Amino acid sequence: MKVGKKKTLEEHLIEKVKESGYPLEIEISKLLDKDYIVFNTEYYFDAETKQDRDIDIYAIPDINTEVFTNDDLAKRMSPFYLRTEITVECKKSETNAWMFFTRPLLHPTSLHTSGQYLDELSQTGIASSVDSFLFDRIVLHYDDFDEAAIAYDEIDVRKDKSKSRRTIFEGINQLVKFILYEKGAPKEPRPTEKGFSILMFFPIIVFDGRMYKVNLESGEPKPENTKHILIKTHRRSFYTQEVEGFLVDIVHRSYFSDFMNKLHQDFINMRDAIMKHHDELLKKVEKTRQEYESYRKMK
Repeated sequence: MKVGKKKTLEEHLIEKVKESGYPLEIEISKLLDKDYIVFNTEYYFDAETKQDRDIDIYAIPDINTEVFTNDDLAKRMSPFYLRTEITVECKKSETNAWMFFTRPLLHPTSLHTSGQYLDELSQTGIASSVDSFLFDRIVLHYDDFDEAAIAYDEIDVRKDKSKSRRTIFEGINQLVKFILYEKGAPKEPRPTEKGFSILMFFPIIVFDGRMYKVNLESGEPKPENTKHILIKTHRRSFYTQEVEGFLVDIVHRSYFSDFMNKLHQDFINMRDAIMKHHDELLKKVEKTRQEYESYRKMK
């Protein structure tokens, strides 16, 4: 019997690094570097488990890049200030295919994305209607989907082996908990932020492996290759004690560059909606503030 050549320590280390998700994290970080300020292994505190944890990538727009900067548009938006922030978990698997089971997705209103949104009024605990006003008037990349995954599985492609994994669930959990931590943390106005800030988080899992959307309409499962799918989920926030909705993008590694263009367009669409409905939005903000002040005086 032929005995295989024993691996050197260096060969073994290289193999293990390739099996991990770290090379993917570096690759995605480099792609984001062009238009975003990227933070790796970004900290958050898991209030449920009482543990310090982190997510792979947290990216905020670099206002010095041409995608996000324009003094004239900033003046037209004033006093509104828009930020879109990206949270990413990077996952890789050569042995487990990711399977997603979908149902129809109605227009993703603020109900579906309430957990990803924050503005200055909602942060103080006021029942702000700014988000519903905006989301009824903008088109985001979520609107490209007429269905979203409500269940998923990770199936070992090796016929003689089967190992249960919860990578998808854990990735979603990490992203959602990080966003809720960020929303719950008190925020002081930044020196460059004057007026009324509007913040939208985009939670994303980038996957290097086999991805399938499973069609069950005929009664027989029909797996279809996919590079991008939405997962619809919700969580009860430790900080607000309210059920909040999230739409999580699952993006294949090979599609991420194209997906970034969709994120850029989302920012443009949100910015344009704020400018188009500027006066109505400002009246809604001021009315809510006045109602809140009246309520405080009565207490």
